[in-house]
Amino acid sequence: MKSKSKLKVYVFDRLKCWRAAKCFSYANTSSATARDSIPSYALRLSSMFMSTVKPRIVSVGVNPMSSVGFPKSYSTEDALEKLKILAKRYPPQSKVVEVSFSIIGRVLADDVEAIEDIPAFRKSLVDGFAIIYNQSGTKRKIVGESTAEKPYDAMIQLGECVRITNGGVVPDGADTVVPFENVTLNDEEKCIQINVKHSRGEYIRERGSEAKEGQVLIKNGSKLGSLEVNLLCALGISQVEVYKNPRVCIMSALNAATNQKQTHEHSNRSRLLRIFQIQGFKPIDAGESSMKPKKMEKNLQIAADFACVIVIIGDINKIQKVIQKMNLKIYIDGIVPDNFVFGHGSIDRKPVFLCVLPQHLTPAWVGANVFIFPLMRTLGGQGFDSNYRLEGNLTTTVEESPRKLEFYSIRTELSNGVSKQESEANQRANSLLKTSENATYSSGDTVAIVLTDFT
Repeated sequence: MKSKSKLKVYVFDRLKCWRAAKCFSYANTSSATARDSIPSYALRLSSMFMSTVKPRIVSVGVNPMSSVGFPKSYSTEDALEKLKILAKRYPPQSKVVEVSFSIIGRVLADDVEAIEDIPAFRKSLVDGFAIIYNQSGTKRKIVGESTAEKPYDAMIQLGECVRITNGGVVPDGADTVVPFENVTLNDEEKCIQINVKHSRGEYIRERGSEAKEGQVLIKNGSKLGSLEVNLLCALGISQVEVYKNPRVCIMSALNAATNQKQTHEHSNRSRLLRIFQIQGFKPIDAGESSMKPKKMEKNLQIAADFACVIVIIGDINKIQKVIQKMNLKIYIDGIVPDNFVFGHGSIDRKPVFLCVLPQHLTPAWVGANVFIFPLMRTLGGQGFDSNYRLEGNLTTTVEESPRKLEFYSIRTELSNGVSKQESEANQRANSLLKTSENATYSSGDTVAIVLTDFT
């Protein structure tokens, strides 16, 4: 019996692992040939280091903007529930697009129904001869031919058969198709001799056996893949209604005193842009913004012209003070360092969701995956709970923490010999592990995870 694949979960500090593992896996090489020739021992060493390093803990505390009436602070579960309710006030917008492979990844905004039975006629599954099964003897006279384009238009009689192509229309009266290889042609190919015993109904696909007229083939809210696009093309559907993708602007907040470009924030913005792209969104790089109220207000107004979700990376306490001085209907209170700030307001009468993420990449990465991505999926027509949730086995122990709630950045991989990808894939976290108060996990424990980088 084939063994079932299991998931191994490695808990690690992203930054430390990147620095240590790159010396094993030649991460800095620019040669594709060199990357392809990474020895297996290097990958094993990289994995061993990641599974033993002390994990980085990211505490989560969410503080809202007072414009939506949220309490001063609340749990992650409460935050997600309130964001879910808030997102429902703004139903996703739809548009009609041409059916092509460019719509892969889009979300269907209306059910696709069968406009007729599928197949619309009785169809042969092989090249052969259509016959009447319940007849004595094995000899049949060939009286015609039937294809999908030109069906045989008469009723087949006892002792007769019709040559038929794969996909051809089975003539009235016939109830079985015999493949070519199971017959012998006689009398100058005017008759056949059936050499193999068959069952009634063999090699025939009955009308409506795949779908009945009016049956829903692809449901509203389904994410379109290549199979769905091929089905639409096969059905002759040239246009479908899909939900518009929500737009997101990502900007970095610079230090107001020096007004100098912060390399750290710039790097984090670039990485977050890539993370949004991995999740299927098309983020807009809004660049850097001064912490001066008038300058940031102008930048937010520009961003609101392009996107309904605005993400700011920077010092949350300072950003709070700046936004409070603006002439915008967005207010933030009760900020604690390293918290995630989410709220809703309006800029020039345009509804926006404003999200402030910490300066450090790991907590910003957690905040984006836990809060922003579910929100954007809802605005784009998908369910709020459409994260990729799996179960896996820990490869290291997670000690009890005094904090009420933490997220661990983790790496998840299949354990049954699935080949490794590029070395970079081994150096980054691709999942989140949420722990509860006073919880301790041992190596080998099965835990629930949220898969983040799933491409």
